[in-house]
Formats: sequence, structure tokens, C-alpha cells
Amino acid sequence: MKKASCTIKVLYSAALLLTLGCSSAVPTAPATKTQQTPVVSTGDSTKTQDGDSADGKTTADTAATPKVEDKPATPPATPPAAPAPMAITSTAFANMAPIPVLYVARQGGGNQSPPLQWKNAPAGTGSFAIQMIDLDFANPQPLVHWMISNIPATTTQLPVNIPAGNNLAAPAEALGANQFRNYGGPNPPNLHRYEWTIYAIKAGETLNLTANSTTNKTELEGKSLGKATLIGTFQP
Repeated sequence: MKKASCTIKVLYSAALLLTLGCSSAVPTAPATKTQQTPVVSTGDSTKTQDGDSADGKTTADTAATPKVEDKPATPPATPPAAPAPMAITSTAFANMAPIPVLYVARQGGGNQSPPLQWKNAPAGTGSFAIQMIDLDFANPQPLVHWMISNIPATTTQLPVNIPAGNNLAAPAEALGANQFRNYGGPNPPNLHRYEWTIYAIKAGETLNLTANSTTNKTELEGKSLGKATLIGTFQP
């Protein structure tokens, strides 16, 4: 009986301890209420009051970017125009036209040198030289009919009938000019072509001329900056 009484006391004590343990548990802290940021709708996108949009982008990110208009391409610079070539003409006859009798040496011709004009001399020209040849007389090279050199660089024409001689005192356009061969007009047996070629001689050059038209052509071309030709015809 005494032993049973002890057992009951032990069970009672265990039950009391179990009850006290459950009631002494640590209470759970009350849940904290989360404060949400108010959302403001702007029409195109929804944003919060702190400037962020609902999708995470800032107002500045969603602002329309100004369109930059394409500028027209700058056209390439126009290269300078090429200088015009030298040209020689005569008021007495056109290129490839018949030569008037006044400038021929037969059939009562006047045997006078024709008036000549030229233009577009290259920069650096020191003087001019003119050689007149018979293109259809080749024995063994074209015959020289006139060879005049040291024509002043400021001259742009020669008047009719240049006098014979060297170191000419007149006309003014040919002042100081030299003639290796004085003018001799056309005197062919049939239709011949006559060529006047003017050469723009480089400043400081000295010419070595002969009675050989081919040799003269090589000399003149080698010491010139440019040239031009005029051709006339004559048939007795």
C-alpha cells in the first residue's frame, strides 16, 4: 500500500511538470505590418511616389529621346579645272583652209608671213618659237619654210609681214626675235599642207636650231612647256 502511494505521487509530479512546461513557452512576437509605397498612375506607365515606375525603370529612362535628324553628306570638293591647252590661229585663214595668195611665193604672191595669234601659254614660259614646215615635202624630212625664235613671252600675236633678219627691232611683238630661216611662202607643184607650230619655251633655255626640221622639232619639244599647231593648204 505504501509502495502504491509512492507511485501515484511520482505520476502526479510528472503530470504537473508537463503542464508547467507547456504554459512557460516563449510567446511569439506579433507580426510587423509591411508599409507599401503608394503607386501613382501617369497614363503611359505606372510609377511610385519616389520616382520609380512599377516595372523598375525610372521616369528618366522612360522619357522619349529626341530624334536626331540625319545631316546631308558633304559633297566632295570639286577639283580645279585643268588649264586650257595652247591654241594658235590666223585671221588670214582657218585651220585646214587654203592659204591666200598674199602669203605664198608663187603666182604673183606677196610672200608675206601671215598674221598669227595664240593664247593659253603655260606658266613659266620664257619665250616663244615658231617653225613652219611643208608636211608634204619629205626629202628626207619636211622642208623648213620659217624658223623664228626668242619671241617675247608677253607677246600673244605676230602681225603680217615680219621683216627678215635677227634681233629684230620691229615690230614690237617680235622685238629681239631671231630667225634661223627668214619666211619663205608656199611654192608647191601641187596641193601641199603647211604647218605652223608654236612652242612655249621654258624660261632660261637656249635653243640650238638647224635647217633640219626633225632635229628642230626634237630640240623645241624638249625645251618647251606646250605647243599648238595651225595647218593651211595651197594648190597652184
